[in-house]
Amino acid sequence: MFRPAVIALLLLATLPLDCNAYIDPNAGGILFQLLAPLLAAIAGVWMFLRRWISQAVRRLWNALTGRSDK
Repeated sequence: MFRPAVIALLLLATLPLDCNAYIDPNAGGILFQLLAPLLAAIAGVWMFLRRWISQAVRRLWNALTGRSDK
């Protein structure tokens, strides 16, 4: 039913192997140093664009409805 090559591959795939998964204790610090300024820049751009977009939408809405800015 199964070919010997398929059985051999299945047995090979189920063999337990050594896992060397060590993360350096300072890796979190490096990630923070990389991600913190990036996230701060993204938040700053988001806040700047949110204000600009809301003002543009408000001006467009007022122009469409015939209202003046108060």
